[in-house]
Amino acid sequence: MNPPAVLVLAGLDPSGGAGLLADAEAIRAMGARPLCVATALTVQTTRAARSFKAVDAALIAESVRALLEEEEVRAIKIGMVGDASNARAIRALLPQGVPVVVDPVLAASSGTPLTPNLAEAEALLEGPADARTLLARGPAAVLLKGGHLPGPPTDVLALPANTESFSAGRIPVKARGTGCRLASAIAAGLARGVPVREAVIDARRYVREYLQAQIPV
Repeated sequence: MNPPAVLVLAGLDPSGGAGLLADAEAIRAMGARPLCVATALTVQTTRAARSFKAVDAALIAESVRALLEEEEVRAIKIGMVGDASNARAIRALLPQGVPVVVDPVLAASSGTPLTPNLAEAEALLEGPADARTLLARGPAAVLLKGGHLPGPPTDVLALPANTESFSAGRIPVKARGTGCRLASAIAAGLARGVPVREAVIDARRYVREYLQAQIPV
């Protein structure tokens, strides 16, 4: 039996630290199969994002239609979309009944205007970041990352029925693309039929193991 497919729409980071290549790595690690459509081409190294150019919306739409026609997509992960026209084209093509994980990419961690963190949540809400306020905007669930706050990182998962916090000790290493990997790992879990809460727990475990592996020996 083939692994379930996850359609990924995100920017291409040539270094593999973030974006499509990191997404694909995470999805495979979580037992699913990535189908990757580049929404933007970026100039990035393992240290920083420098610039990007959005892919034409018509080409993205053609790629998405082809994959949806021939593949049984079980989940979709959306990262960096490049520009507003790409966002509109992607939104129009989302199939009904397929879970979608959106990782709103507004700026790279290196500072280049383009990741989900508190700054993105504040920009989306035009005010303080709050998981339940984001939930009220329409998504079925919201995971608000807290890694940029001081102290032990705490992520907040808001579901219609309840809100739950997940805390763990800070891992002493810096690594790009953790948001990409987290969102993609969640999408892989949903594609495999795992409930949202369990998919989040599994994805957090995967990202923490990834970070542990980056600690110099």
